[in-house]
Amino acid sequence: MIQVQPEPFLRGVLPGLSWAEGGSRLPLAGCAKLTADTVRAARVPAGVHLAFTGPASTVELTVEVGERTTVPAPTVPEGFVVRVPGSPSRLVPLPSRDGTVRVRLPERDRDRVVRVYLPESTEVTVVGLAGDQRPEPAARGPLWVVYGDSITQGWSVTEPGLAWPSQVADTLGLDLVNLGFAGSARGELLTADVLAASGAEAVTLAWGTNAYSSLPTSTAQIAETMRLYLTTVREGLPEVPVVVVSPIVRPDAEHVPNRFGASLADLRAGLEGAVRRFAEARGDDRVTLVPGLDLVAPEHLVDGIHPGDVGHRSLAEGVMPHVAAGLGRDVAPARAGAT
Repeated sequence: MIQVQPEPFLRGVLPGLSWAEGGSRLPLAGCAKLTADTVRAARVPAGVHLAFTGPASTVELTVEVGERTTVPAPTVPEGFVVRVPGSPSRLVPLPSRDGTVRVRLPERDRDRVVRVYLPESTEVTVVGLAGDQRPEPAARGPLWVVYGDSITQGWSVTEPGLAWPSQVADTLGLDLVNLGFAGSARGELLTADVLAASGAEAVTLAWGTNAYSSLPTSTAQIAETMRLYLTTVREGLPEVPVVVVSPIVRPDAEHVPNRFGASLADLRAGLEGAVRRFAEARGDDRVTLVPGLDLVAPEHLVDGIHPGDVGHRSLAEGVMPHVAAGLGRDVAPARAGAT
């Protein structure tokens, strides 16, 4: 087997961050000031994977196995998932302790990208990589950083790579960093600092649902939080396209007030109004709002809150044309509704 360093193959991690050293999708320095639920969610390797091209038919991963994670997507399998567009995915079981995992790669043209997703249920670090022929790291596209809640993280798809950000990134050839945090993502301004310092070429924000009940807030507060969030992102990324997706439908919350008297419909309206006012006040035509209410049909929510595979595909189709337009790519909108 031909030994290579695993770091060049790793995807889904912010520039300058080492998964091997931190095991988090957020910088460790910032984690000290964030809420515990966000810090725990950041240890779920949502979207973190190895990306190969080249002639190798088998790779061996030397892994260190850590603790169970707290909020993995509940419907994804426990193991490494191997994906090549157009081919059935493969599941490789996770060893119970440190060791070597042998991964057989699907037959393909050598320029096709193979993605090996890390298990979400357990903290895993890849410390060694070898192939029967020399593996080659896949080319990187424009860096796209997405911030959101459990829906962005990937609840409740049947396997990694089917979450809506991954589908958009695969179609448009983007280098995705998924900063979706189940149970949190309520507009924490320290995460806006992370986005501002990321060097991203495009940013998408898709939060708001957890401001209804996880840590409830009012309509006025969510609007002000969004204004401050966008202000912070723009301080570091003054020119990049920013696509904001308001909360998708949640039937049990649409017209039921939370403890501060705000329904999800109220919070959605407050968030959307804040985005429009921000863009208008600054003359910022690089900020795009995608209203989320009609992006996913209620029947495509597996538990009344989280979309399944069909819902994630619908969400990806609704967001994709606006990300593409911001990057100057010619992709016709899948549906109308952005403002």
